[in-house]
Amino acid sequence: MGKSRETGWVTTERILRKIRQSPHTSRIALAQELGLDKSTITNQVNALIERGIVAEVAEGDASSKGGRRPIHLCIEPAYGLIIGIELQVEAWVALLVDLSGEVLAELRGNDSIKVADFSETVLGIIKKCRAAFLAPDGPAGPHGGPLLGIGIGMGGLIDPVLGTINYSIPLAINSPVDFASQVASRLDVPCFIDNDANCCAWGELSFTKGDNLNDFLFVLVEYRTDKLSVGQAGGLGVGFGIALGGKVYSGQHGNAGEFRSAFCEGAGKLQFSLSREKLSKLHGDRDAHAKTMDELARNVAMLVNTMDFNHVFIGGSTDILGADFPLLLRRRLEESWMYPFPKDVVIRMVEIGDAIVSYGAAGMAYERLLSEKTILGPSIP
Repeated sequence: MGKSRETGWVTTERILRKIRQSPHTSRIALAQELGLDKSTITNQVNALIERGIVAEVAEGDASSKGGRRPIHLCIEPAYGLIIGIELQVEAWVALLVDLSGEVLAELRGNDSIKVADFSETVLGIIKKCRAAFLAPDGPAGPHGGPLLGIGIGMGGLIDPVLGTINYSIPLAINSPVDFASQVASRLDVPCFIDNDANCCAWGELSFTKGDNLNDFLFVLVEYRTDKLSVGQAGGLGVGFGIALGGKVYSGQHGNAGEFRSAFCEGAGKLQFSLSREKLSKLHGDRDAHAKTMDELARNVAMLVNTMDFNHVFIGGSTDILGADFPLLLRRRLEESWMYPFPKDVVIRMVEIGDAIVSYGAAGMAYERLLSEKTILGPSIP
């Protein structure tokens, strides 16, 4: 196979992604896996080392013939920091994350987010996070690196490219909100927004090591017992994050991943066929819980088999699902698969709890910084 003559930012982006996915890889391995000339790899990697985003690590033993220990490459976590925030109706969760995906700190608040003062409230939340996270004696410490960007995740129909919130049932946003101009443009660092389930998918693409993920489904399950959430949807909300070809798929109109069970009849805002009252009592009604979990498993199984995903990630309020949900999903996957050979699907529960959207929002911001060429500042060779 011939080597590519690819140069410039596309090469740099591919190299950074591969180093991030395969920590402690080598220059030789990069050239082989990416199909690039060794000289191209050497030049690009040296430039990244000079800028401080990639570091060299001498690991293992020298060969039996002597010589130096092998030199491996990794992303330098201290190059910079990212804040990920999930916005809910009457609460928010924020994480401070370094470039290796390690969570350095967490902050929560109970600000009520209303359409009338949306931008000022969000800017106030961001200000609180920066003050708590980035103080000289804060969790990042004096050597934590600068703040590179901010990612925000929330429920609703969001155009991440234009930076607009087109519709959000949880936050009662019924007409477009220009997040890019009302919030992002007023900050001194890049700030991005996306749907909460999409953020979760970005988090897996950004921070999962070694799986070489390309096509997968992220199932975000959130169960809240506050009056507004129960009144809107019985407290249970589900969204899908869909990754195709190593990118989160947003769909023709930016609405991909919105979920409503195939078992629902007629129009309505409930995502499942059970009544709002039944859904609000999932913790205490075993029959309602069993029916809802099976309904979710059937819907997920149909999508996974149709799209031929090889990974399913499940995160959020995983306690409401129960420990047997992966087994239930596996059974439904096998039942809806028509062929004699087994269906090879990895099902993984993501155990980050209710901070999963914030973590994913940090990953989404990292990906946007990378794709928009702003993570390294001035252009590189």
